[in-house]
Amino acid sequence: MDELSTPGITALRHRQDNLVEHSLDRVSATYTWYRGLPQDARTQIASVARLGVEMFVDWVENRSAAASPTRIFSVAPATLTGVVTLDQTLGLVRTVLDVVLEEAPLLVPEDEHDTVRILVLTFGRDVGFAAAEVYARAAEARGAWGARLESVAVDAMLHDSSQDVATRAAAAGWRSAGPVVAVAGRAQLDALAVSRLRHQCRGMVSDSLISVRGDSVIIVLGGDTAGGAHDEETPGTRVDQAATRVAQELGGAAVVGPVAADVARAGGSLRSALSGLRALPGWTEAPSPVHADELLPERLLGGDPLATEQILARVYSPLHLMGDPFEETVATYLALGGSLEATARTLFVHANTVRYRLGRVSEQVGWDPTDSRDALMLHVAIIVARLVGADA
Repeated sequence: MDELSTPGITALRHRQDNLVEHSLDRVSATYTWYRGLPQDARTQIASVARLGVEMFVDWVENRSAAASPTRIFSVAPATLTGVVTLDQTLGLVRTVLDVVLEEAPLLVPEDEHDTVRILVLTFGRDVGFAAAEVYARAAEARGAWGARLESVAVDAMLHDSSQDVATRAAAAGWRSAGPVVAVAGRAQLDALAVSRLRHQCRGMVSDSLISVRGDSVIIVLGGDTAGGAHDEETPGTRVDQAATRVAQELGGAAVVGPVAADVARAGGSLRSALSGLRALPGWTEAPSPVHADELLPERLLGGDPLATEQILARVYSPLHLMGDPFEETVATYLALGGSLEATARTLFVHANTVRYRLGRVSEQVGWDPTDSRDALMLHVAIIVARLVGADA
């Protein structure tokens, strides 16, 4: 029932060119997008259709020696998968299959009509699976190449000039010119998890880079954020919030770097995040995720030179700008173990004056001297400033 006679096979072989021509005529009449393709692409698709019909006849004649249906697509370059989608390709396969299914039975003896229909449908099924396999391999190759480009861009942020960083990032698909935030986290991600993470990032921001390195992952986010933004929020704030949400989803320890002006200057944010991740064991009570700026004391103790610059700029400088009474009050209060009365006696002021000055510092600088963690930050910042002043 599933074998054709020699006359039937001979008839199919003699008329296979007609089957190809009729199939391409049907394709051209059915699909507007096909008619809009460049001539080279249409020629390649015609070659695929021709080889497919030829292989069908060969397969009918000798199935044990037939080549894999995947070979049908060998006459078209891999780049064609980027021009014609899988859905479009399957549509082409169905259309050619319909023509062969209509015309092939008319070419064989009447008692073999059903047999040739079964053979056409069976071969068409295999071709459909072969097309899906070809596109899956192409997508995997594109994904692997894209991942390599993203890793190269991330490496450039750590080692290369800002101009090289911008070039590498553009090669990896980065398009925006807005603020950037880097995230470093502990997470073991397989290919599927990375794909989900990439999809999540692209749902929040317009640009992202992901680099998996053993048990850790680096994420760089930037560009326009997707929805939910308030008018009073700056682009940097929105990107930072998106980075924090992504870091939360990693499920492990994660550090969010400071906002950088653009991707060319993303190296500072990335180095801060990585330094924070290394220093994280020094603060066992740290939340997750945590911002790299909150780990400045641990980063300093870990030997991060960038932390010196950052703690002076972000902690000490605002305190220093408030004036000597406030800086001296904070320094004295911290040196005396957080005692209001002892600080007041040392400075010859009332305890309420000390309390007022500490409150003003908390409002202006953002670090509360009466909080143990903030006190550590302020104390270290003052010590660093003194050391830098001594060196100068």
